[in-house]
Amino acid sequence: MNILEFSLSKRSNSYYEVYPGAERPDYDFTLERHAATSTNFLESASHIVKGCLGAGIMSIHEGYMNGGLWASLGTTAVIGLVVPYVMYMLVISAQKLYVRLRIPRLTYPDLGEVAVATGPWPSLRRFSKAFRYSIDICLFIELFGTCCVYQIMMAQTLKQVLESVSAGAKNWNMPIRIYILIVLVPVFFLCMIRSLKFLAPFSLFADMLIGICVITSMYYSISRAVDVYDRPAYKSFPGLMNFVGVLLYSIDGVGIVLPVENNMQQPKNFKYVLCFGWTIIMFSVTLTGFFGYLGWGEECKSPITTHMPLETFTIILQFLICTVLTVTFAVSFYVPFRIVWRYIGRRYKRYRGSWESFYRGLLTIAVTILAVAYPNMIRIMIFLGNFFLAFIAFIFPAFIESLVFWNERRRGMIRYNFSF
Repeated sequence: MNILEFSLSKRSNSYYEVYPGAERPDYDFTLERHAATSTNFLESASHIVKGCLGAGIMSIHEGYMNGGLWASLGTTAVIGLVVPYVMYMLVISAQKLYVRLRIPRLTYPDLGEVAVATGPWPSLRRFSKAFRYSIDICLFIELFGTCCVYQIMMAQTLKQVLESVSAGAKNWNMPIRIYILIVLVPVFFLCMIRSLKFLAPFSLFADMLIGICVITSMYYSISRAVDVYDRPAYKSFPGLMNFVGVLLYSIDGVGIVLPVENNMQQPKNFKYVLCFGWTIIMFSVTLTGFFGYLGWGEECKSPITTHMPLETFTIILQFLICTVLTVTFAVSFYVPFRIVWRYIGRRYKRYRGSWESFYRGLLTIAVTILAVAYPNMIRIMIFLGNFFLAFIAFIFPAFIESLVFWNERRRGMIRYNFSF
C-alpha cells in the first residue's frame, strides 16, 4: 500500500488487519519477519564490528599524526560517543515506524522515505521520494568508495609482503594497479554470497584477526615509543579536520546498522549488540591510533603493518590482514549492491538469482576500475569522511528522528531507555 495513503487513512488505532480473517491490536514486527537466515547475537555483533572496522583502523595512526596526539585522542572520545548514539537513534526511529505502519523491516532509504511521507508537515510529504534518492546516492557513493579503499589497501599489503619474501617479485617491482587486479579474484567470489547469515562465519574469523593485528601493532609501537611529551599535542585545525575524516571513516557504521537489525533474530536487543560491538571498536581504534603515532611519529604510513619488521609471524599476519579486508569488502559491498538491485532487480522475474549474481560481479569490477584509476587511499578516506559521511552519519538520522518523534512528549536521550 502506498505509504502516504496509509498515513492519511481514517482507520482506528485500536484495530489492524494483520492477515485476512485475523486481527491483532498490538503489532510485533519480530513475529512478522520470516527470514530463514537470521543472525544471532554474536553474529550480529561481529557484523557491527566488521562493518565499522576495516581499512580505517590500519590508517588511524596517520590520522593522529595529522591532528596531534592529545587533540586527536580527545576528538576520538567525543565522536566515539556521538556515532553510536546516532546509530541507535536510527534503529529506534525504524522500530517506531514498524509498529506505526505495520511493516516488519525498513532499509535506511526506506526509513527516510516513510519518515517524510508520514511526517508531521504535510507540505514536505511530496518530497519523500527525493529524500530517499538523496540517501541512496550518498550511501552508494560512500560505501562504493569505501570498497575501493579496501581493495587498494589489500593490494598495498600484498605488494609489500610478496616483495619481502620473493626476490623475483621485488625485481619485477610491479605497480600497485597490478596488485589491485590480482586481489579482484578472491573479492569477486566472496561478493557472490548474497546473505549476511552466510558471511557471519567469515566476519567472526576476521574480527579475531583484527584483534591479533591490534595487539601486534601495539607491541611493535610500544617497543619504540617515546615520551608522550615528545609528540605534539595539537598541530593545526586543517590537520585535525583531516583526522576527523579518517576517524569517521574508521568507525562509522550507520549505513550497515539497519541491514544488521533487519537480519537479527531478536531485533529488540539491538542496543546490547551495539554496546558490545562498540566497546571492541573504540578500544581497537584508540589503542592503535594512540600508540601507533607514539611509536612511529612523523614516519607514519598506511597501513600500519608496513612498520612491522619482516619476520615470519608478521609476514603471515599481513597475509591474514588481506583476508580481513576481503571479508570487510564483502560486508560493506552488501549495502550499495542492495541499493542498485532495488532499481534494476524488478526487471527480472525469471532467473532472478542468476541476474543478481551477474550484477554483483559487474559492480565488483566497477569498484576495481575506480581503485585502479585512483590508487591514492588516504585522500579518498578524507574526502569520504568529511563529505558524504557527514550527511549519512549525522544530518539524515537527526532529520529522520525529528520527523518520527515530533509529536512525542518526551524528547532527548531518555526516550531511548539506555538502561542495560
